[in-house]
Amino acid sequence: MYYFIVNPGSRSGNGKKVWKTVEELLDQEETEYRVYFTSYRYHATKLAQEITSRKERLTLVAVGGDGTVNEILNGIRDFSLVTFAYIPTGSSNDFARALGLPSDTAAAVRNILHPSYFRRIDLGKVSLGEREQLFAVSCGCGYDAAICHAAFSSSVKNLLNRFRLGKLTYIATGVRQLILCRPAPLSITLDNGRTLRYRRTFFAAAMNCRFEGGGVRFCPSALPDDGFLNLCIVEGPSRLLILPLFLLSLAGIHGILPGVHLLRVRSAEFQCSRRLPVHTDGEPYFLKGKMQIRCVPGILSIISGPGKNSRN
Repeated sequence: MYYFIVNPGSRSGNGKKVWKTVEELLDQEETEYRVYFTSYRYHATKLAQEITSRKERLTLVAVGGDGTVNEILNGIRDFSLVTFAYIPTGSSNDFARALGLPSDTAAAVRNILHPSYFRRIDLGKVSLGEREQLFAVSCGCGYDAAICHAAFSSSVKNLLNRFRLGKLTYIATGVRQLILCRPAPLSITLDNGRTLRYRRTFFAAAMNCRFEGGGVRFCPSALPDDGFLNLCIVEGPSRLLILPLFLLSLAGIHGILPGVHLLRVRSAEFQCSRRLPVHTDGEPYFLKGKMQIRCVPGILSIISGPGKNSRN
C-alpha cells in the first residue's frame, strides 16, 4: 500500500499543485493509495506515527520540502516495515539532490510506482537535552541556523516562492545575519575522545548529505550511506570570511580557506556557553549548553534515483 503525506503549502502552494498532477498519474495507473494533507507544523510527524503504528509493510511517500521529510522521518515507528519515497516540492530540495531523485513530477511518480533502485541510507540524530531529533540532510548551530530561523518566518520567502525565487530568501537573509551574527566559543568532543576548542565560531554543521541551503556543499565528501557524519566548522577573526566561504562552497572547495575545518565522525558533542540557534533540516531550535549528534547507519530504506543504487 502507498501512503502519501502531502504538504500543500510547501513552496507557497506548490505542493498542492504538484499533488494534483500526482493524483492524476496514480489514477491513470489504478494505484491503490491513501493520502493525508498537513495543516500545521509537526502535523506530518503525527500522521507518520499514525500510519506506521499499523504494523504493516508499506511505502510512505513525502510530497513537500526537506522540512516535510524531516517531520515524517521523526514520526516513523518502525523503520524495518517502511520503504520511503520522496517527491520534492520545496525551495531547497537538498535531500532529493543528494540522492539523485527526479525533480520532474511525472518522472518521480514513475520512479516510485516502478522502482528499479533502492538504497539503505543513514540518518543523523541530535540530542538537545531531553529532545531527540532525526535529520536526513544536516544539523547546524550558529550562522547557518540563524539564516534558517529567519527564513522560516519570512513573509518575503512566500512571495519569492511564487516566482520560483525562494533561494533568494536565503541570500538576503544571509547578508542580514552576517551583520548581526556574533561568533561564539565552541567545544567539540569527537568520538575518539579528542576535544577541539574554537574561540570564535561562526557556525558548525553536521551533514549526512553533501548539500544544504539549496545546493551549498559545506561537506563535499558527505555520503548518506557511509556510516559517518561530516562536520564543517568555520571560525576566525573576521566575519568577512563568510562571503568567500559561501562562494567557494558552491563548488565544494572552501576547505582551502583559513578557519575552515572539515571532519568525519560517527558521533560528537557540541558545547557552548551561549545560547545559539540550531536547525535540523532547516527546522529551527535553540542550543543551550550541550548538543550531541550521532550517525544512525543504514536505518532508512528509500526508493532512489538511477545510478544511486545501494552499495550494500
